[in-house]
Amino acid sequence: MIIVVTLCLLVAAFVYIPKYLDEEQQVRDNSSYCKQYREFLQTAENWNKVGDTVQANGVYSIAVDLFRKGQCTRVH
Repeated sequence: MIIVVTLCLLVAAFVYIPKYLDEEQQVRDNSSYCKQYREFLQTAENWNKVGDTVQANGVYSIAVDLFRKGQCTRVH
């Protein structure tokens, strides 16, 4: 009986924990930090296309800082 209950709990954990973690990541990705991270990353790419690598590196470092603060899904 205990084995069956333990097995059911493990199956439930494997089903619900990843779903919960995905939902929590979506909440973080919708935060202002993560939105700004993606905007700054795009701006850095635009500066890089124009050829201004100094400006691109500066903006990129801001994007990475926002990425860390917001615990965002990695885009860079």
